[in-house]
Amino acid sequence: MFLSLCSGGDRMERVPLGIDKLDKLIEGGIPRGFSVALLGVPGTYKSLFSRIFASEGLMRGEPVIYVTYDRSPEMVREALRGIIAARGGSPDLVEKLHLVDCWSWRIRRAAEEEGVSNPVDFQNVYKRLREISSSEKNGRLVLDSLTGVISVSHGETQREISEVFKVLKAMLKQNGYTQLYILYSNVYKKMIGPLLYSMDGIFRFRRKLEDNRYRYYISVDRLFLTEHPSELIEFVPSKNDIKLLI
Repeated sequence: MFLSLCSGGDRMERVPLGIDKLDKLIEGGIPRGFSVALLGVPGTYKSLFSRIFASEGLMRGEPVIYVTYDRSPEMVREALRGIIAARGGSPDLVEKLHLVDCWSWRIRRAAEEEGVSNPVDFQNVYKRLREISSSEKNGRLVLDSLTGVISVSHGETQREISEVFKVLKAMLKQNGYTQLYILYSNVYKKMIGPLLYSMDGIFRFRRKLEDNRYRYYISVDRLFLTEHPSELIEFVPSKNDIKLLI
């Protein structure tokens, strides 16, 4: 846990991301309860970033909720085990993860115990997250991805999704959950604006093709109550880590 001074001299708890150089650039981490969008095209390592965040929470003994729409529960757990092991922790910590399975319905498989059998109705996901976060407070949440929520919410208007999402964020904040939401920047563009507007922070991920290889960049476009640089920072991804080149 990190504490920093906010306006008025009050102490604010900050939740470290688990990427040391980036944490130092944002005063030690994300303010407790804040919501942050991870925005970028596919293939820019937003999911790896979010899993590092989740792994850091598990290694600190914090409650961690991981909502998966885009990847199987088995894949998520295996990735987290690898990250934790690479950091010197016990892979068994993954057993404490609250994995909300919104993926299995895609292949007509029964959802896991804490999963949602009908994630098409986002109210069902909201109820499950309220149940978990109310019983174990002051934790971390990853939603992979918010784009996945939009893609399965057939018949729901942009306004309906935005309104339910606002209620979700407020409930999680009240329960002390710091939240990361993955958003793809190249689809559902009309819906992205209102969702980003309601976020406390935006981390943008980019890639550039140079000399037949991709170079990857992150920028902190917005993070309320935090002094931070806004320029692009290059990073090097690996299977289990992200290294900033600063």
